[in-house]
Amino acid sequence: MEQQVWCWGRDVEHPDGNLLMRFGFERHRDGSSDVRSTCYRLDRDQLHVSLWGFGMFFGRRDLGGLYLDRFDFCPTWAPVESLSLAIHWPGELPVFARPRGRSQWQRARKLWRLSLLWIADYETWVRDEVGLAYRRECVESWLRPYVRADRMSAAWRYLSRRGWERNGQHPMSELGRYTIDARRP
Repeated sequence: MEQQVWCWGRDVEHPDGNLLMRFGFERHRDGSSDVRSTCYRLDRDQLHVSLWGFGMFFGRRDLGGLYLDRFDFCPTWAPVESLSLAIHWPGELPVFARPRGRSQWQRARKLWRLSLLWIADYETWVRDEVGLAYRRECVESWLRPYVRADRMSAAWRYLSRRGWERNGQHPMSELGRYTIDARRP
């Protein structure tokens, strides 16, 4: 998730214009601070996606919402489908927690799958819209590249098929074939 948020930040600064906005996001800035925190928000039918430099919210009316922190790839759930446009800092988020009970777990797992597929689709769109060379530059400019640029969409699709608690293993430990390895071209 750290690498993905980095890439979204690069997409904002694309030389031919903000790719998030080209994709359909709206930009919402915090006007009360000199340190301008920005939320990018996409609302399509029952889908609500918010992106910040600190993480991602993915919500649907029938399922609630998941929050994925940039630095702690452990989803948390809340019974909210959408967030206020006034959220610009992690401390302003509503309370997200581990789901409780069968119904919440079912909704959270479905959101997990859908959110990762959404990221995969976005990565495919970027590749189609501006080319793989652009995404390679983004990944190479990050200090800790992990997933190969040409495998980002596939890695998100792979993770979407995995439960976040499968066999007690963190999902990132299973990504070997998608990661950057100096021995491979």
